[in-house]
Amino acid sequence: MNVSGEFTLSPEKGKQASPTTDMSKLRSEVLKISREIKGQVGFYVKHVESGKDMAMDADKIFPLGSVFKIPLMVEVFRQADEGLISLDEKLRLENRHYCIGSGILQYLSPGLELSIRDLVTLMIIATDNTASQMLWKRIGIQRVNMLMREIGLAKTSIYLPWREGFLLTMGKSPYKSFSVQEAARNWKGLSDLERMKVLNEVDAEYANLSVEQFRRDYENLYGVKEEKKFKTQREYDQVFDNIGTPREIGSLLEKILKGGIVSKESSRQMLELMTRNMSGSTLPEYLSDDVLVAARSGVTAGTVNNAGIIYLNSNSHIVLCVFCKRLEEKNPAKAQLAEARIARLFYDHFSRVK
Repeated sequence: MNVSGEFTLSPEKGKQASPTTDMSKLRSEVLKISREIKGQVGFYVKHVESGKDMAMDADKIFPLGSVFKIPLMVEVFRQADEGLISLDEKLRLENRHYCIGSGILQYLSPGLELSIRDLVTLMIIATDNTASQMLWKRIGIQRVNMLMREIGLAKTSIYLPWREGFLLTMGKSPYKSFSVQEAARNWKGLSDLERMKVLNEVDAEYANLSVEQFRRDYENLYGVKEEKKFKTQREYDQVFDNIGTPREIGSLLEKILKGGIVSKESSRQMLELMTRNMSGSTLPEYLSDDVLVAARSGVTAGTVNNAGIIYLNSNSHIVLCVFCKRLEEKNPAKAQLAEARIARLFYDHFSRVK
């Protein structure tokens, strides 16, 4: 069934599709909320145990924001499972690792040593950008994308560390003399190989940039509170970001839940970290406090994403990804709360699925 924006429904396994009054009402309510979001919206929801799902524009590509940290975490645990790295291995914080934005490590002194386990914890629980940078440099920039292809995620592309991403959105390296539109247009036209060359150039040129200067340069462009950011930065953020689709990220979450990529123990640890997320996912906003949610959000200029697993009970789960891009509102709060309302609708509906 296709209604407004490639809206699809799937029946329970083994049952004939029938547009019941209940499902039709749910579809209408979700569409109504989606229309309130001034931008492009896509979502994918699946009740894992029954196989019943619903989607709207779930195969369209969206900038991921910090949702990219889920695939990065999976690759870290995969390498640990295979003995390529140890979660107890210590990494030293250096100038080339510092990334502004979210996280506490950017305010700590160079030379600090942290274990890979600690860095994953900071990245997922506190969405620490510097922690993600340190991890990515250790496991290999291209390895996350390789894993995504290996597990069948053809549209998801995780290749851009956020330190380099921030520097590119500040007009650094090859884009020093480019306008926002010119830089975005140029980046879109580059091949993967050409993009990696640019990223290597940025990494080398700014390896010794202090985080204090990094922050000053950014604030001079966009303001201390990013008050000058939205109109300029939105064009950058829609292009200089890792990308994926609601359906593919939902598939990744389902594989984590089922232990289908790494060991059961590693999957358990990843889900536990996501349930302790302190970085503001709004999926649990309208759910009762006793409902467990393993989630990761991603917010940039014009983009608001929420991806997670809602535990209906110990034997019943829904995977939900709601992504928004090209938002008109400067403040993402409206889109975030709309995503929370959608989560509540699906929670109420699928709680009745046996």
